[in-house]
Amino acid sequence: MESVSEQPVKTVVLVDDDDLVRRLVSRVLEREGYRVLAATSGEEGLELVENTREADLLLTDVTLPGEVDGLELGRRALRDRSDLKLVCMSGYGKEDLAADLARIASTAVFLSKPFSTVDLVETVNRLLDGAPASNDGAQAPESAWGG
Repeated sequence: MESVSEQPVKTVVLVDDDDLVRRLVSRVLEREGYRVLAATSGEEGLELVENTREADLLLTDVTLPGEVDGLELGRRALRDRSDLKLVCMSGYGKEDLAADLARIASTAVFLSKPFSTVDLVETVNRLLDGAPASNDGAQAPESAWGG
């Protein structure tokens, strides 16, 4: 008889228009046991969140093509899904974005690009485990991608 996992698989909606970043982040999170649903625009990301009720976390780049940027995506997604965790990532303007994120949700986290795989995994794990995530955007020398 096979053992059944005690913890259900957590689902991350990942939105980034950079193919390399999207593939790398997906691969890292999937290795950690997460189900990853990827989109290339805010509109696609919003559609995934709306159509995937089991989504647990939205991980989005701030700068996205189209009408809906990452902050607006987070705002709209959390309006309908207050239980959804939000991580916004960007290589630009942490100070400016921190205040915007705080207005969207007190639990929203900013992840500064480039970030290490360790920073990514720790941030996602902490948020999905219910613990407050560090919001300092710390960067380790083994950073894998930029933005």
